[in-house]
Amino acid sequence: MNKEVLVNVGLTNREAEAYLALLAAQESLVSEISRKTMENRTHLYDTLNSLISKGLVSYVIKNGKKYFRPASPSKLIDYVKEKEKLLSEQMPKLNELYKPKGKTPSVEVYEGQEGIKTVLNDVLKVNKEWLCLGSTGKSPEILPFFLGHFHKQRQKQKLHLRVIYNDDKLGTERGKEVKNQMYSEVKYMPKTSPATTYIYGDTIVIIHWEKDKLIAVMMRDDTIAESYRSYFNFLWKFAKK
Repeated sequence: MNKEVLVNVGLTNREAEAYLALLAAQESLVSEISRKTMENRTHLYDTLNSLISKGLVSYVIKNGKKYFRPASPSKLIDYVKEKEKLLSEQMPKLNELYKPKGKTPSVEVYEGQEGIKTVLNDVLKVNKEWLCLGSTGKSPEILPFFLGHFHKQRQKQKLHLRVIYNDDKLGTERGKEVKNQMYSEVKYMPKTSPATTYIYGDTIVIIHWEKDKLIAVMMRDDTIAESYRSYFNFLWKFAKK
């Protein structure tokens, strides 16, 4: 039998070796166990006493000598069950000590046109102020039909948009179109990133607007979203109209 199995259920290496040696012999003097396990007697007595306390070893006295005997292997199951019972009894107290500091941020990746549509539909679903940083103006050529319906629904929901476009030809042209939509504010800044960042509710989305590599990474976390929102508001003060 592999001693690792016994170690995995809670025995030490020395306990596992001594127990296996006793199983093979059924009854042994400490000197005999010592020869089989290569453990000195001083340590071996400690090991055997530990196994006795676990109910896995017993002993008898014959002619003034102590012979050790192994308990049935089924006792190992009882030993494990006792540990499980003890742990179950302490679980309420352990759960009281376990107090996670906020929820773990969730991250999702979306690809292609359908993936971006999923992101934009989520903007409508959350229905909280939508901040866009580093908008490239490429979205109409990638989602020409969907984007028109999206903005109609956004205005119908009175969903407010603040967007900082890249201060280049494409960004300026698209900015003029969006500025004429209801519930929209537009400003411009020099291009700082090839990606666009959305911030709404507890969500941040980073989008790479390239047809051959259209990808969006969505992250949900209140604290992180608030830090991005603060950064956007800082840039908004310096962006030009």
